Amino acid sequence: MKNLDDKDYRLLNILKENAKLTTKQIAKKTGMPITTVHNRIKKLERTGIIEKYSVVMSHKLLGDVIAYVLVSVMYHLPSGVVTDQAALAKKVRENEFVEEASIIAGRSDLLVKVRTKTVDELNEFVIKFLRSIPGIERTETLVVLQSV
Repeated sequence: MKNLDDKDYRLLNILKENAKLTTKQIAKKTGMPITTVHNRIKKLERTGIIEKYSVVMSHKLLGDVIAYVLVSVMYHLPSGVVTDQAALAKKVRENEFVEEASIIAGRSDLLVKVRTKTVDELNEFVIKFLRSIPGIERTETLVVLQSV
């Protein structure tokens, strides 16, 4: 873990809530000088603490279907080939519907966040794409009903 102080965490929390705020607005919220805010944010970016800025879209307004798919990996295929989570996550991530693919611990091996236009597209993604990848043993799809 990098050496972060309370001010850095405060900046991160503010940016997490609204990354479009100007340096001046953030300075006003924190009581820090504008130059200090600017320099600290640049340092957080330079050191990789802040990797990127992104947009959170309203799937309700867009009419999208969001789902999380739990994936179990079959590590030793009948063909003798050995698979691994990272390779499968990378393969899954290439699909246009996939927003995130994370390696997880627990009963499943991967957690895949998917955004499609319809439930039919989601079904096709799971049945035709995911289940066609060698090494994927089982999937469980969780459809988001409401985001809060």
